[in-house]
Amino acid sequence: MSSIIIPKTMLHRFILLFSILLCVAQHAVASDDLTVESEAPDSLEDAGFSISFQGFVKTDYWVDSRTVVAAREDLFLLYPSRERLDEKGRDIHGDPVFNFSAITSRVATHITGPDAFGAKVSGVIEADFSGVTDADINGFRLRHAYLNLSWERWDLLLGQWWHPMFSAAVLPDVVSLNTGAPFQPFIRNPQASLTYHHGQSSWIISMIGQRDNASDGPHGASPDYLRHTTIPNFHLQWTRNHQHLTTGLAADYKVIRPRMETEGVLEDDASLYTDEQIATYAFMAFGGFSRGKLNLKAKTIYGQNLSEHLMLGGYAEKEIDDDGFVRYTPLNHLSSWFNMVYGERLRGGLYLGYARNLGASDDVEGRYYGRGSDIAYLYRISPSLRFASGNVELCAELEYTAAAYGETDRRGRVKDYQEVGNTRLLFTAFYYF
Repeated sequence: MSSIIIPKTMLHRFILLFSILLCVAQHAVASDDLTVESEAPDSLEDAGFSISFQGFVKTDYWVDSRTVVAAREDLFLLYPSRERLDEKGRDIHGDPVFNFSAITSRVATHITGPDAFGAKVSGVIEADFSGVTDADINGFRLRHAYLNLSWERWDLLLGQWWHPMFSAAVLPDVVSLNTGAPFQPFIRNPQASLTYHHGQSSWIISMIGQRDNASDGPHGASPDYLRHTTIPNFHLQWTRNHQHLTTGLAADYKVIRPRMETEGVLEDDASLYTDEQIATYAFMAFGGFSRGKLNLKAKTIYGQNLSEHLMLGGYAEKEIDDDGFVRYTPLNHLSSWFNMVYGERLRGGLYLGYARNLGASDDVEGRYYGRGSDIAYLYRISPSLRFASGNVELCAELEYTAAAYGETDRRGRVKDYQEVGNTRLLFTAFYYF
């Protein structure tokens, strides 16, 4: 029988983290009022706390027909790389590539405790071993950490959780770690989200920051571009659940400040203070239908500067004056996907995705920031098969993704494009606990 060996340093970190959590919880309960003589509870359960562990051991095996644009040693696939021809016309990116990985094995701690402020209280801490960046593969990293206060009609979530555009209520059921990206948003954010429930509908309003998934800019991807505006990312979403049908609409607004100073076009490379910002928006519609063994889901997004969501998009420099002051213009993209799944223990699925580059809102004079500015469109066709037995699930998925690479014109539209396709065969095994 095979076994999974967790590196001692990773195991020690997790044991230390959990021990600190227990000590803090016990101390908080025991020291509620040190001046009053009372019997300390014998356990966290006696104090009203409940802590449970969940997660899975996961292993992925895959082969690509060519080099791809991806993250985490290519486990998180986005789309095929552009052709790179040598002097004899051979594509350097055209050879097959394979890899094996278990870095997305995951553990989560779910906590419930005594009521506070008249609300039910719960919390989650979740982590895996995929690291924060590609340079940190196997690093123990935080995925989610949030506190939730739940009243009769209101919920308040404080902490790191999926961005509301991820919309967990209507989510692609695919095998790949990308969860449908770059057609589907994939991003976790520190946030404060307030939800109001009324009948079959719910409204969410969120103030959102950035951390691991951040906007692109002159100094690479960084949360500083959003932080320096002092304006959080705002999101408003409506969702309705009616018997077998879920529908929703959303609007998103974000402002970033790419530069704090000009870039040395003056004499002696001198720079000047600048507070030029760019405001962008996105609109989203989604729906899902579930009845018996059949599940149907779909989502459409029209948006600007969504590269931190691991989607196509960004912005560009539309004007640079003689003193080096830069003004910006957003890049506009349309993205849609459809997902169909049928079955229970044996489930078959089909995922279809399409994204279109609609160009910039103004003429472009300078550099582009973001993802896929030289791609006219993307599409994906991905059938899958899952078989579950007890707590073990074996999955296979065939994922064909095509990107139309070309040259951008003055308005950011891609011309003279040529399709490049990649076929990925993926096998994944889960052991849930």
